[in-house]
Amino acid sequence: MPLDEYLAEVEKTLGKPLRRSAYDPAQMRWASQELPHSHIGGFPQKQRRLNYVGVAVPVGQITPKQMLRVAELADSYGSGEIRLTVWQNFIIPNVPDAFVPTLTRALEKMGFGTKQSNIASGVIACTGNSYCKYAQSNTKGHALELIKYLEKRMTLDQPVNIHLTGCPNSCAQHYIGDIGCLGVKAKVGGETVDGYHIFVGGGFGRNRAVGRQVFAGVTCKELPQTLERMLRAYLKHRQGRESFQQFTARNELGRLQELFGGES
Repeated sequence: MPLDEYLAEVEKTLGKPLRRSAYDPAQMRWASQELPHSHIGGFPQKQRRLNYVGVAVPVGQITPKQMLRVAELADSYGSGEIRLTVWQNFIIPNVPDAFVPTLTRALEKMGFGTKQSNIASGVIACTGNSYCKYAQSNTKGHALELIKYLEKRMTLDQPVNIHLTGCPNSCAQHYIGDIGCLGVKAKVGGETVDGYHIFVGGGFGRNRAVGRQVFAGVTCKELPQTLERMLRAYLKHRQGRESFQQFTARNELGRLQELFGGES
């Protein structure tokens, strides 16, 4: 449905017109262009002497105790407001300059990172088969294992987004990730195990694109090593500072399968 038709239906339901604001493309900020991943770290707001602090929450998992503590920190050092992001992280806005270091230390003490990681900050996962009857794999568990494995073994100089989703409904939007993993069931020696189809080259915003499937039925056990080979092949064969998306778009699927399979 076009935007103007959608707005007309909303106004019809509300029974009153919505207030319009002038659209200024110069004011639009695309996370994929200006900031890596989900605004992780401290950034100045347009209001003088105020900042927002973006916090990394691995696959969005947080305990009730941590939630209460985050609320307390938002009240103490910000305006009491907490904003959620599509990357399963959160932002505490309206933090005065003097409070940013204290807030950052308190968050890190809780186990929440406030420093950008070109791997961990861009890994997201849907609920997975722990709580969803449609999911074919334990996406959150596998995503945490993937973060731990990749962070220990390699370093990237550019951010890469990795999306793990448990079924074709794609709640984690595997088709727009640099690397998208779609949960399936795989056969190993007659046994059925969690597995993934792997897609590459997706994007959003100015880099919008739908990922192409490069591998099928990769088991959850093989997934970390497979993604490590893929990322190492990208670092080895890229041209200059091209992004992972640019690298995969430049190569045909057959060539990518050769490179990611360690054949070249």
